Amino acid sequence: MDTIEISHAEAGDAERILYLQYAAYRTEAELYDDFRLPPLTQTLPELLAEFRTHTILVARRQGRIVGSVRARVDDGAAHIGRLAVDPAWHGQGIGRGLLRGIEQATAPVERYELFTGHRSDRNLRLYQRAGYHRIRMERRSATVSLVYLEKPGDAVHASAGPVR
Repeated sequence: MDTIEISHAEAGDAERILYLQYAAYRTEAELYDDFRLPPLTQTLPELLAEFRTHTILVARRQGRIVGSVRARVDDGAAHIGRLAVDPAWHGQGIGRGLLRGIEQATAPVERYELFTGHRSDRNLRLYQRAGYHRIRMERRSATVSLVYLEKPGDAVHASAGPVR
């Protein structure tokens, strides 16, 4: 059985992360009939700039990046975003592992915050199973409303092992 290794990303990973992000968010774009979602319009220079302000993790299988996530800590909160898993690897626990990894990599914080689209049932289930609860909804366009969720910082335990 292949193992998935979660580690800190390096700037040299940026092109693969962006390619993966485009592939992963394409299904979201189809769900909302909106191909202007920010993860689909982000450029390589924009992503490279995030390496200075965000913690960015990748999931690797046999050396190949199959998932990524990032977070920035601001005012006691870790703002988690762009959780992306290669569509060929959905349902393998990679998203759950990345979520745990980014929580541990940004701890300790007062709370963790993230958002997803209101129709993204798979994402909502993942986040709720991980202990997140809904705090608000925001309409972003005629087709997209965002559901914001949070989790108390003290709910995260370092039991899943370190992120390299």
